[in-house]
Amino acid sequence: MKIRSRLLWLVFVAWLPSALAIGVVARSAYVEQRDAVLAEVRKVADNLAGTIEREIDKRFVMARTLSSSSSLQTGNLQRFYVEAERATQGTGSWALLLTRTHQLLNTALPYKPGFSIPMAEGDPWLPAGEDIYFSMKGPVIKRPVLGVVAIPKSQPVRYGVAVAFEPKVFQTIVNERTATHYAVVAVMDKDLRVMARSRNPDKWIGRHATGPLKARALAGRAGFEPSVTLDNVPSLTYLSAPNRHGWYAVVALPLANLEQQARKAAIDAVGLAGILLMLSLMFALYVARSIGRPILALKAAADDLVHELVPSPPRTGLFEADEVGKALHDAGVRARQSAEILEARVSEAVARTAEVQVRLAEAQKREALGRLAGGVAHDFNNLLQTISAAHHLLLPTTPEGPPRRMLEAASRATGKATSLVKQMLAFGRAQALEPVPVDVNDFLLKVSELTSKAAGANVALHADVKPGTPAVFVDPTQFELALLNVIFNARDAMKDGGRIDIRAAAVATDDPGQQAPTAAAFVRLEVTDDGPGMSAQTLQKAFDPYFTTKPVGSGSGLGLAQVQSFARQSGGEARITSEPGRGTTVSLLLPATTQAPPAALDASIRSAMGHGPLRVLMVEDDPLVASVVVPAIRGAGHSVQHCTNADEAKSVLQHGGKFDVVFSDVVMPGNMTGLDLARWCHAHQPGLPVVLASGYTAQAPEPDVKMLRKPYHVDELLEALVHAADDVT
Repeated sequence: MKIRSRLLWLVFVAWLPSALAIGVVARSAYVEQRDAVLAEVRKVADNLAGTIEREIDKRFVMARTLSSSSSLQTGNLQRFYVEAERATQGTGSWALLLTRTHQLLNTALPYKPGFSIPMAEGDPWLPAGEDIYFSMKGPVIKRPVLGVVAIPKSQPVRYGVAVAFEPKVFQTIVNERTATHYAVVAVMDKDLRVMARSRNPDKWIGRHATGPLKARALAGRAGFEPSVTLDNVPSLTYLSAPNRHGWYAVVALPLANLEQQARKAAIDAVGLAGILLMLSLMFALYVARSIGRPILALKAAADDLVHELVPSPPRTGLFEADEVGKALHDAGVRARQSAEILEARVSEAVARTAEVQVRLAEAQKREALGRLAGGVAHDFNNLLQTISAAHHLLLPTTPEGPPRRMLEAASRATGKATSLVKQMLAFGRAQALEPVPVDVNDFLLKVSELTSKAAGANVALHADVKPGTPAVFVDPTQFELALLNVIFNARDAMKDGGRIDIRAAAVATDDPGQQAPTAAAFVRLEVTDDGPGMSAQTLQKAFDPYFTTKPVGSGSGLGLAQVQSFARQSGGEARITSEPGRGTTVSLLLPATTQAPPAALDASIRSAMGHGPLRVLMVEDDPLVASVVVPAIRGAGHSVQHCTNADEAKSVLQHGGKFDVVFSDVVMPGNMTGLDLARWCHAHQPGLPVVLASGYTAQAPEPDVKMLRKPYHVDELLEALVHAADDVT
């Protein structure tokens, strides 16, 4: 029997049960379509109820957080306005500060001292506890508005904090979750008022549910039941269970559309079954007629393979024949690729060998250069010592005049040469390090004056040390030199000024992206500038000794080489990331230690000096010092308000600011010095202690003013603040 006859018999036998199954398919399609629609409706409604709950929860969280704000407790409404505006930014909401009868603050409007708007009659938004309120016409936006209200835990209750928003927030969610093109989706609050609706929302917002739907909600019957929509359309309506706030999601399917869609699906299924049957018969005839061509094509492909050619994959339309033809084609391709792969691997091995040889030569060159630099530096140190001693002996006996000025210039040049030798020794690893535990906060504070001068007047210097950052085990002198070298490079790159940020955080490994402050093995110190950045070629050579892009005579090219050498000798690593136009970041990965720094106070002593939280007014014009000291004071449990000069601090005190102690620098811009501020406090705030800090001042402070000498230790500062407050109490 021929292949065509066999295929026709096969199709006919398969068609008989198919004809009997058409009726079953039609019924099954009808039921499945209807069940699928109902399942989709249930999913949309339940998800919508959950989404509405989360949206309300987010605003409750904002309201509760704002209600516990310290600025609200102290009555600083302007500061509370800023906090509230930031908290609600980008959420489609705004914050209100309420009494039982008035609005005292509204972030939908610009801040205005003494602002007060009476609450609309019937809208008492300050109840005994948290709740959600709805008004058809807000006093400010003149449109329907919702609000979640949080009451501060403090008693008596003076204020309520509300986070208000328009129902269009829910309308957007409803529009995104419409189940089908003919379903009506709505959201109702716990009082069964419509808050959002997919059809004619402006007409029904604020209207209460009626009829069977209202009865079902009051009886707690969730699920599908027949009802009539607000548009008087008979529907099969799904009512979700109320969410945690008592809100409902409702999806109404018009009965006419539901039945029409189900019937259409059944008719389509029957038609499709008939079409498939006809196509099967036609396809069987086609395959029977064309079965011979694929077999001949396979024979031709096999002949090509025998003659070491790559046969083309046949496209006969017969799956089995095409698969065999593809296998023959793949076999030919693999045979040809074998020679190509072998040749490529030989070339790759040769290239890798050359690369390894280049790296080995570079490593040997750097090692030899380092040894040479170290040896030269050692010998040069002896010469510099002799020259320096001669200058020291000659200067006292040389009178004023050109010879003395020449000696002084030579002495300064000797100092610069000594600094250069230190970098050569560090690069050549010829200088032994003396590592000790170093607290990063205290280190940045102690070198703040030096680093500020290194950065220059046109460069803003800021620091951010993450809380809990452990001490590092390094040589503090080489650490200081490395930090200055990085700052010098950043300063020189920003010829027109800019900003340098110093950040420190604990990491678990040498992976720059892995943070692990609870089990840190390293501390990553990053110095970032917003200068022009480096090209890829410059970045590749940045750590090379004696490589510099500065003009002749402006740099030795040993700065970053010393930084890398210091980091590696300390047991860490140094990295640079930079792009043209996006600035540069130098990262030092330094080993962390659990040992306490030598200057740190013993924990038992610190606990013995325990004191309740202090309110500190800090006056400091140096942004680097402020960025280090303010987090340190807050980390000790105290609150801080920072002013950049004494005039600003005086204004804060005159306007009713309440503080336990004032901590001020002595020398700063403005009309008043720190000493002037201390005298003013003594005269006008006699119960307010003052602690001053200065590296040098010719004026003597008041007898009852505590003076800290820069650089001071953070624990020394905390102890001084506590003792000053204790002396007053």
